[in-house]
Amino acid sequence: MDERLTELLAGLQYMPEPTLLAWLSCLWQMADAGEAAAVPLVGTAAGRRPLSRGGGGDITVELDRAAEAAMLNVLRDQAPAPHRVISEETGELGCAGEWWVVVDPVDGSLNAKRGLEYYGTTLAVASGPRLCDVVVGLVADYPQEHRYVALAGCGAVSTRNVDSAGLSTNVELILTEMGRPSNAVFSFRDMGILAGAGSNSGESGPDFRVRQMGSLALSLTNTALGVGDLLFCPAHARAVDIAGGLLFLREMGGGACAVDGGRLWEQPLDLERRTPFVAWRPGLSGTVMIERSRRLWRVKHPT
Repeated sequence: MDERLTELLAGLQYMPEPTLLAWLSCLWQMADAGEAAAVPLVGTAAGRRPLSRGGGGDITVELDRAAEAAMLNVLRDQAPAPHRVISEETGELGCAGEWWVVVDPVDGSLNAKRGLEYYGTTLAVASGPRLCDVVVGLVADYPQEHRYVALAGCGAVSTRNVDSAGLSTNVELILTEMGRPSNAVFSFRDMGILAGAGSNSGESGPDFRVRQMGSLALSLTNTALGVGDLLFCPAHARAVDIAGGLLFLREMGGGACAVDGGRLWEQPLDLERRTPFVAWRPGLSGTVMIERSRRLWRVKHPT
């Protein structure tokens, strides 16, 4: 096992069973391989070269392809058990075994194509076909060289040191990932409802700010660590984008729910865009956040 990973695992609440450790070691090596393949292509014409439409529906460019190819090579060599793969670029591969491996080779790929340093990868392993079945998650922030690791029931650890002590129950910083402009139906003023404003989004209310960064996985880890208070994703999210980050958030003590009345954690591990959601950091009331998020949703979707 990688020495960096071994040191990191000392911070877990409980040590996982050997099979999960083997899967985590595999994901760690996949992230290393993806980083080595993708980073030299970031912000370059060669890396931006379009190839085809990927399994998730977006255009695959060379840096996506290179990262995925490197990762899948490691997976073929290092996987501890038979499995099926759900990858944003290639799609669904294989059908054997009781394990699902979820791969987004470059999360924040538009940022990476243009050289904006907020991108990485998100990987997960599940024991079944739904988000609630994810048991191992890894998110890597390539530019900042941070890794975020979670194992179901064992805790979450990261290479990043964030001092979140003393945070109040107020919502000051809302992260959002809207994707394309067609999803941007909520104004920043509307989002004041999440911070505690009344139903009339035009009235004066709490002092808060909104930031959109361009990577769902990294925004989830920033929420889990208390860098952001909330993450609001009005776009219909795919499991490949959120599986690893959601497990990290949950194991850190945060929470998440669908804002449209759906069942986020029952979402299948596939490539469909399914669920708009909100996620909140540890220390905030899940009951309050669920009520506020669904009240916000009704501003634009009253029925």
